[in-house]
Amino acid sequence: MKKLFLIILVTITILFSKANVIQANDFAENTANTRIAASLYMLNDLGQKDVIALLKGQNATGKPIRIMFRNLAIYGAGDCEAFTTKTKAGSLVIFINEDHKDAPLEAIACLIAHESQHHTMTNTKQEELRAWLKEVSTWNAFVRKDPLVAHSTHPLIKRENKIAKLNAKDNGRGGAIEQVIAQNPVYAGLN
Repeated sequence: MKKLFLIILVTITILFSKANVIQANDFAENTANTRIAASLYMLNDLGQKDVIALLKGQNATGKPIRIMFRNLAIYGAGDCEAFTTKTKAGSLVIFINEDHKDAPLEAIACLIAHESQHHTMTNTKQEELRAWLKEVSTWNAFVRKDPLVAHSTHPLIKRENKIAKLNAKDNGRGGAIEQVIAQNPVYAGLN
C-alpha cells in the first residue's frame, strides 16, 4: 500500500512539474504568430536559455520583447532581414521581414537570436558583432542537431550557411564577421 501511495505521489509531482514547464515556456507575451512561436520553442529546446530570458523580459527594458512579421519597406528597411526597435512605451519589438514568413523555423529562430542581442540599443559595431556571433552559433547548433536543415534553398538558409562559412574561416573567432560589419555601409555610422 505504501508503495502504491509513493508511485501515485511521484506521478502527480511529475505531472505538475511538466505543466509548470509548459507555462514557463508560453510565448504569448512575445508573439501572436504561430510560426514565430514555434521558432521560439525551437530556441528553447535547443538550450538557448539566454535568448529566451532576454525575450521574456530579462533585458535592458525589463519587459518582454514582441516579435512579428512586417513589411520592412514601410520603415525604409526593405532589404533588411529583421531589426529591433524601441516603442514609445519603452518596450522592444523585433520586426522580421514578411518575406521570411515561409522560411524554415530554424532560420527564423536564428534571426530572433540575432535580434535579441540588440536589447541594449547601443548601436555599436561590437553589439552587431555579438548579434552575428549569436546568430551563427545558434545556426551551427541547429545544423549539428539536424544537418539536413542546411540543405534548403530558402534565401534565409543561404544567409545562415554563408555566415557559418564566413565564421569558420577564422575558426569562430569572429574576425571575418567583424570585417564584413566594418565594410558594410549599413553599419558605417556605428561606433
